Amino acid sequence: MAKVLPQISREFVREHASSNLVIIHNLVFDLTYFFSIHPGGEEILQEYLGLDATDAFESVGHSEHARTMMLKLVVGQVIASQHVEHPGNPWKAPLDNFPFRQVVA
Repeated sequence: MAKVLPQISREFVREHASSNLVIIHNLVFDLTYFFSIHPGGEEILQEYLGLDATDAFESVGHSEHARTMMLKLVVGQVIASQHVEHPGNPWKAPLDNFPFRQVVA
């Protein structure tokens, strides 16, 4: 059975940037536990907290391994009416294979 992701507004992500939320391809990620292991350092991540970081994420050319690992950080998805479409599907693995965490704001 596929998991249903919580719907989160872009405004909520902006207002809760201090909760380490970021949007990539209409998915909302909690980067709290990722700062210390991000290969590029935590400073670059902090620049995008509360924002849509899709373009920055794609400009780096992340590996499939990195993309799969990122799915473990998903806490929700942007509400459908606020989706911003980007070409292609960046997530090869099905989303229902990952344990999503609840965001605590």
